[in-house]
Amino acid sequence: MPIDDSLESRRKSSLEAKKQLLAKFKSAAEDPEAQKRAAERKAIADARAERERVKAEARRIQEEEERRIQEEIAARKAEEERLRAEAAAATEAARRKSSTFMAARALASVVGDIRRRA
Repeated sequence: MPIDDSLESRRKSSLEAKKQLLAKFKSAAEDPEAQKRAAERKAIADARAERERVKAEARRIQEEEERRIQEEIAARKAEEERLRAEAAAATEAARRKSSTFMAARALASVVGDIRRRA
C-alpha cells in the first residue's frame, strides 16, 4: 500500500510544516526586536492621531472664528439697514411736514388775500 504511505507522509509533513510556521510566528511575536518595532509603529500612529486631533481642533476654531465674523458682519449690515430706514422715515416725515407747512402757509396767504379783498 504505497499510496497510503505517501498520503500519510504528505499529511505528516504538511502538519509539521504548519507547526513550524506557527512556531516561527509565535516566536516572532515574542521577539524583542519585533516588540520594539511594534512599539515604534504604535508611537508613530499615536503621534499621527495627535497631529490630526490638533489639526481638527485648529480647523474647528478657525471655522468658529469665521462664523463669528460672518455673524458680526450680518449684525452690522442689519444695524446699518435699520439706521438707513430710520433716516429715510425721518426724511420723509420732514418732507411731509415741510410740504404741509408750505401748503398751510399758502392757504393762509390765499385766505388773507381773500379777506383783504372782501
